[in-house]
Amino acid sequence: MYVEKLGVVSSLFFAIAAVGCSNDSTPGPATTHGDGAPDAPQEDTRPCEASTLVTGTFNLMHAGVPYGYVVHVPPSYDGTKRTPLVLNWHPYGSTALEEVLFTGTDAVSDENGFIVVYPNSPDKSWAAGRCCTNFDGGMPDRDDVGFARALVAEISNKACIDSKRVYAMGMSNGGFMSHRLACEAADVFAAIVPVASTMGVADCRPSRPISVMHHHGTGDLTVGYDTAELSAEGVSVPEMMKLWGARNGCTKGPDTTFQMGTVTCQTWSGCTAGVLVTLCTAEGSGHCWPGAQFCPGDKPFTKDISASRDGWAFMQKFMLP
Repeated sequence: MYVEKLGVVSSLFFAIAAVGCSNDSTPGPATTHGDGAPDAPQEDTRPCEASTLVTGTFNLMHAGVPYGYVVHVPPSYDGTKRTPLVLNWHPYGSTALEEVLFTGTDAVSDENGFIVVYPNSPDKSWAAGRCCTNFDGGMPDRDDVGFARALVAEISNKACIDSKRVYAMGMSNGGFMSHRLACEAADVFAAIVPVASTMGVADCRPSRPISVMHHHGTGDLTVGYDTAELSAEGVSVPEMMKLWGARNGCTKGPDTTFQMGTVTCQTWSGCTAGVLVTLCTAEGSGHCWPGAQFCPGDKPFTKDISASRDGWAFMQKFMLP
């Protein structure tokens, strides 16, 4: 049932994006979404080799599986200064190009000088645990976490990347993938921003504390906010974030750290290694990307916060030890 719902939602992405979307991201409020975060990370000043990375669409073979990815390089990048990297994972039934159009993250990249890469699945799904089966009806039998590691290595070989400031975000199945990367690749990713998803793996044991900012609408009928239908842990979204707080050793919260219009963010702080866990809830919003220019199926969505812009403001505060 849930796979059918995801397929119906994602099938609308390309048609709507082609006529109703731009790369401009709706400005969001300038906030920190929490206290107790570490000081701004110190930039990696190691010298770089010659940079060959350019904006475009590329292919990458991993473990015999043909993947793709779309690169956006901001105008300020000159290949001489180590630069943060964000991987933005598309939903089930969607593509990297549709994620570019839907989320507006390119504009945030241009404003803030980070490189953003959109991974592209060979079958429009990610092996992220509970969600989702592929279009042949079975779970993808692939090492998508290994692909994520290989993709970061590929981009790092082509560009001047700050290896301590690599981040993941994603929508729906891509959000599930972001959670899985936090569980299984916390040595690579410094923080994650999942949207409209939940935890797809039952045994999450990150190798270190990792910051998480999760966005979700209470009106999401595809990945329910208050249900455990897709949760491998058998909990609602708020309970999932409570578990992230416990996993990260947080001793304070959840405290309200942001409120505007329909959106309230609550943060667990006092966590091990200065990480933060934040849940941003959009009252009444559907299966949508906060701050986007549209939502597939004309479902209600919020512009009171931007998952792209405010997600970046959250992630950029953290780096690998």
